[in-house]
Amino acid sequence: MRTLTLVLLVAACGSKAAAPATTTTPSNESSELANTAPAPAAPAGLAVTAIEPDKGNTDGGTYVRIKGAHFIDDGPRNAKIYFGSRQGTVIRFASDSELIVEAPGGKPGEVVDVLLIFEPGGELKLPRAFTYVEKNDSGPSINDLNTNP
Repeated sequence: MRTLTLVLLVAACGSKAAAPATTTTPSNESSELANTAPAPAAPAGLAVTAIEPDKGNTDGGTYVRIKGAHFIDDGPRNAKIYFGSRQGTVIRFASDSELIVEAPGGKPGEVVDVLLIFEPGGELKLPRAFTYVEKNDSGPSINDLNTNP
């Protein structure tokens, strides 16, 4: 289990001119946006503390529990979860502190960022938080037995 503590903080806009905003797509491409309105304020305390498991099948279908705080306590919220550039399927908000997601497939050994987009609420990025592993369907065999005394 990988334990993470991320808290999304949003600064209030003052009277100074705002610098150009930068957006990042799930494929990590950045672009500058000139004279854009500030992002909506995030609910105080929206946080992610853990992702379990932090490894999943290359074929996809691994159910991942994302743990944190203030997921739904302050009202209904939509969520999109990306594993690298691939979108996972949100199964349900199990509680205010747990979100269940089905991970998409990936390449063996691939380590990806997990990007959580909450609407309303903003984005949280978990760097290198999930690794794809090949499923072992073979099970134990006679060769697994140690016959040496």
